[in-house]
Amino acid sequence: MTNDFDWRSLLKKSECKSRDSNQSKSIQLSSIDGWTSEKLPKLVIIWTFDKVKSDKFPSNTRPGRFTKKRDISARISSFEIFLVDSEKYIVPWLEKPSYNDIVKTQWTQEWHNLLREKIKKLNAVFSNRPIRFQASFKNIGGVMRLQYEVRDYTKLPACPAELKSLLSNHLQELIGTEIRLWKDHTFVGGPKGWFNNEMAEWEHNNSKNPGTLYVKLLGEDFTSYPEFNEGRQDYWTGFAIDFLIGKLIPGFDDLHGHIVGSDHRLNFDELL
Repeated sequence: MTNDFDWRSLLKKSECKSRDSNQSKSIQLSSIDGWTSEKLPKLVIIWTFDKVKSDKFPSNTRPGRFTKKRDISARISSFEIFLVDSEKYIVPWLEKPSYNDIVKTQWTQEWHNLLREKIKKLNAVFSNRPIRFQASFKNIGGVMRLQYEVRDYTKLPACPAELKSLLSNHLQELIGTEIRLWKDHTFVGGPKGWFNNEMAEWEHNNSKNPGTLYVKLLGEDFTSYPEFNEGRQDYWTGFAIDFLIGKLIPGFDDLHGHIVGSDHRLNFDELL
């Protein structure tokens, strides 16, 4: 990050990412549309959770395969703050077809193989840049995508000390927070109670519902947030941290997924 960066006037956006304390330092980022010059500078907050996860269950659509482990509950253990203020940290797309054409094209194995070779070359040419292409090109609906990752998030550019201190004073309030889901499937003959491995298996074989988010700040009792509606997601805890920041931390206005690559709009008048 450049030393003369004026974050008070230039920094407007924040993106949150979460990880399990038992996983590697690799983080999947948003699509390249979220990292254009118009979307920078951008604050990046990496949250680390101590998670309880479900078992893997036999896939209902791919015989012989298993599902990924779902989030059951989590405790927020730490956060780290970074600031990306320049495209010099990002591997650019310099190949054909254009990004706009790629996202209009249906995924095929042939396209996958072609793009994999192209990003392999670009990642090698710009190997000193931490934000690089990941080899995952199939998006929702079967169309293609180009998405970034960082193999080691600690290689992201540091946040200025003054800004880090200001933000940490507020974000620190979430450390030690426990998050859980309460679900009721009795209306379709299913279980009721705290979301656990047995209920995750029942949902895998039947149907999911979002449940109700319960949050326990350190030293306080559980509080319910029935307006949270992402409890169907496999990795719902990542959605929950975005939701809680918007609810509980001043100066972070939740964008509700309306801007690619940005979770919150920053308002320093409320933070300062």
